[in-house]
Amino acid sequence: MPPATAIVTGAANGLGRAIAAALLADGWTVACVDLPAAIDRRDAEQTATRGELRIAMDVRDGTAWRSLHERLRRDWDHLDLLVNAAGVGATGEVGTVPEDQWRRVIDTNLLGTALGCETFLPWLRSNRHRPHLVNVASIAAVLAPASMAAYSASKAGVVALSEAIAAECPRRRPGVTIVCPGFFRSGLLDTWHFTSPVERREAERRMAITWWTSDRVARRVLRAVRCNRRYVVVGLQARWLWRLKRLAPRLTTALVRAIYRRLK
Repeated sequence: MPPATAIVTGAANGLGRAIAAALLADGWTVACVDLPAAIDRRDAEQTATRGELRIAMDVRDGTAWRSLHERLRRDWDHLDLLVNAAGVGATGEVGTVPEDQWRRVIDTNLLGTALGCETFLPWLRSNRHRPHLVNVASIAAVLAPASMAAYSASKAGVVALSEAIAAECPRRRPGVTIVCPGFFRSGLLDTWHFTSPVERREAERRMAITWWTSDRVARRVLRAVRCNRRYVVVGLQARWLWRLKRLAPRLTTALVRAIYRRLK
């Protein structure tokens, strides 16, 4: 039987890298997609392992997605899993975030995920052996914290996109999992645009104190794939706030506003 196959974006760092590494360790064949500079650094750090195919491309580029599709259709008999984990971020109150940062965040997080789904969903749907789609969003998609409008909007779009795909797929082919983590240790801050030192310090503080790592989140995600679970909300605080937002949205917004005011 041929090995299971997967495409993972953002696979040179953080959660994408952790998910790809876990799949490779289980004997999967994985197309690891990331920006050319990130792939070059990865090549300099470590040679590719068995089953690892490193792809240098920008997820915002529809032509690159189509070229990848043509390449993999020639080389693979089937596609079992698509993981859209590439992401960038920006903070700043609305009215202070530059237009180029809005476009960078929306185009990478939302459009990049949408292009991956548009390109590879027909192939996934043709797989009769439990194919799966994983789209990485964020708890910020639900909570919409102050100063994170660009990031929250992009990730809320990922949630809506994923739910629409799930509604369009009869017989759960593919299954859809939406990942909504809180803070966990990853390389995300390396690609983050901060408009003030206070925002940077707070993000670094939260990243330093969390006990969640990319590897732990990856294990939780892959367990959800095996169980065909729709949502993965990572972190105790994130889960409580997720529930509270659904039950008492005004109270949750007031709580988030109070937390933000203490930081200013």
